[in-house]
Amino acid sequence: MNNQIPKNEEYEKNIISAFFFASNLAEQKDMFDRIADIISENDFYNGKYKSIFYAIAQLLESNVEIEASSLATRLIENHVNQNDAINTIAELQTGNATTSNIEEYAKDIREKAILRNLIDLLNISNQNAHDPASMPEDLIANIRKTLDSIEDTHDAINFMTIKEALNKVIIEIQEASKNKQSDMKVGAISTGFSYLDRLTKGLQQNNLIIIAARPAAGKTAFALNIAANAAQDLKIKNNKHVVVFNMEMTEEQMMFRLLSARSTVPMDKLQTGNLTTAQNGNDFSTDWAMINEAQTRLSELPIELNATPGITINEIRSNLRALDAQLKHNDPDGGIGLVIVDYLQLIEPDAFSRDGRQNEVSKISRSLKKLAGELEVPVIALSQLSRGVENRENKRPRLSDLRDSGAIEQDADIVMFLYRDDYYDQNGHSEDDEDYDASSQPNVTEIEVIVAKNRQGANDTVRLIFKKDTQSIVLPMPKSSS
Repeated sequence: MNNQIPKNEEYEKNIISAFFFASNLAEQKDMFDRIADIISENDFYNGKYKSIFYAIAQLLESNVEIEASSLATRLIENHVNQNDAINTIAELQTGNATTSNIEEYAKDIREKAILRNLIDLLNISNQNAHDPASMPEDLIANIRKTLDSIEDTHDAINFMTIKEALNKVIIEIQEASKNKQSDMKVGAISTGFSYLDRLTKGLQQNNLIIIAARPAAGKTAFALNIAANAAQDLKIKNNKHVVVFNMEMTEEQMMFRLLSARSTVPMDKLQTGNLTTAQNGNDFSTDWAMINEAQTRLSELPIELNATPGITINEIRSNLRALDAQLKHNDPDGGIGLVIVDYLQLIEPDAFSRDGRQNEVSKISRSLKKLAGELEVPVIALSQLSRGVENRENKRPRLSDLRDSGAIEQDADIVMFLYRDDYYDQNGHSEDDEDYDASSQPNVTEIEVIVAKNRQGANDTVRLIFKKDTQSIVLPMPKSSS
């Protein structure tokens, strides 16, 4: 077994020596800019070189050229022993480093620092795991948190010049002009609802989309219908996958809903098995024929389901990263295309979190937005609404009704609300109330998708048809011209 500590002190020395071979302050600043988003002084193993790299950063920040005298003065000001400073600088000036190799030096130094951090994490985790008082879920959460901090440290902050940004936009416009009939942005995913696609320009990469409503208003039905429609779109375009997390239902319960929606056979028939049987091989109007046809079509869709109750945001992230890597291993052009989380308030806080619920939801919301950027996919998160909406005469939701946290509105690129008139009976009881009178309410009803925030365009209301017995949401029939 190799127990050597990962380090490369020669490269640490070379990267500092290279500054003495630069012609002037401008060249030294350029060199530092090339490596500043790769390493910091904390990545150095050798304590002397760590102190010197930090001093170099200070001098360049103050527009002072790196010379033996200026560096020695700054090191002494930083409480480095004078003789040590002078001797180390003399040693560095005799190096054979070149300015052209500094990125190579920096990347190797960073890789060695990551390996040392991982060794430290594993050693500490090993000690904690042997402690009888340790809780497994706390240990796992702490490992994930530390791994994320190791991975995130020194992630490049990439700036783009206005010229580069404009060139990207022009390319997008050129691509869009090739398909003038489309209402969506190039690369966006269709929801399956044409006017909603027109408003939002489709489900776009890096976007967090919030779908909010009161309990039993149709959030899950809407999300699953979008999942199937989007998967069909992705299957045609690039075979990327839709991933659905549901913390309330099992995979089988989700499939009952999707199968009912796609076959048009009511849910109660599927659950009780009270189905009509085909009379002959050509009878495609029977329940079984429609179920078999829907099963065939659904089975071909690239959809992944996760019904883990009590899942945390870190567990969602690690699950998605592992799945994305697996899908890309099987198909380099594949991977994840869309993530749906049902629903935001059911995501558990990390084991070490001691914040109030509002702060926890804020962190989860920001993490979902960050996750959309990390995976470069749209993330749809369902959300509950506060009961405050039911204290108003006009019960259509507003942005202020988002439950637990105003951060949800801030983080979201798009916020949609679902509303149905028949959600409330003649006595004002909502569908999630025990006293709700369902007998007077229709099976087929209009559902409003209220786009209340939209960074991609205008706000408006999209009117769709909700069929309660099959949990299907469809476009309304075109009005007759007669």
